[in-house]
Amino acid sequence: MTTAYYCMGGGLGHITRFAIFCRHFTLKPALLTNCGLVRSGMIKPDGGPIMIPDEADSIDLDSFRTWVSNAIECCRPDTLIIDAFPGGILGELCDMPALKSIKCIYLARILDLSAYQSRLSGALPVFTKIYRIEQLGHEQQKWLQTLEAPVEELTLPYNSRPVDEKSCFSELPDNCWLIVHSGSVDELEQLWQFACQTAEVEELSPNFAMVSPGKKPEFLPKTVAHYNCYPADSLIEQADRIFSAAGFNIMQQMKGRREKHLVMPMKRALDDQFLRCRLANQR
Repeated sequence: MTTAYYCMGGGLGHITRFAIFCRHFTLKPALLTNCGLVRSGMIKPDGGPIMIPDEADSIDLDSFRTWVSNAIECCRPDTLIIDAFPGGILGELCDMPALKSIKCIYLARILDLSAYQSRLSGALPVFTKIYRIEQLGHEQQKWLQTLEAPVEELTLPYNSRPVDEKSCFSELPDNCWLIVHSGSVDELEQLWQFACQTAEVEELSPNFAMVSPGKKPEFLPKTVAHYNCYPADSLIEQADRIFSAAGFNIMQQMKGRREKHLVMPMKRALDDQFLRCRLANQR
């Protein structure tokens, strides 16, 4: 039996979820992804073969569909795990003949449903199982039922990961507030200002640090440490407070430790971080 894992999307969220899912189920599937940090070799997921479309394969939807179909035919999985977007990020998996004889499993997290549905044209893959990996909004929950597949709750074990030799092992200073984000420089600066304003309002003088991909942002003072590493679990464990957006992974990782997690939801094309925050605050 062979398995492939399909995760297309920006940022590190899909790759992080891939790693946690594979560790949980003791899998090493083929990985189909467009993650730029995987393409560059900066991140090397522990799994089977990795298949990444190049620029020519991503010019338009037809080219991308052709690449996806060929990639699936190449690895010939018995099971395809589809992360977050049941029809693919652009709708590329809709009406795809290559999926007809493959068992498809969907990992369902929060979507901006109306925005996502506007990308779909044709029938979604036929799913044999859906893992609901977080609480969904009412409309998405109703939509999930129309997919006519058994739904199983799955809580991925973000807080029981073994020591990872690729993780950050730097020692943070005492009383450290850590900004954690893999988004744009503008978003990093928003989180930095959020952390500074919080300290000012509370009349506190913490040490600050930031972990994000790439070089240290120019707006950070020289006295603020910056870490370009992945994953950042050991840094998160050391910090007195965490400042982040409301992405799926960090919200799952900080569940049960909300007293030290300060969140600034960000606008995303297909992820409703504001809904995720509201649902978290209702619990």
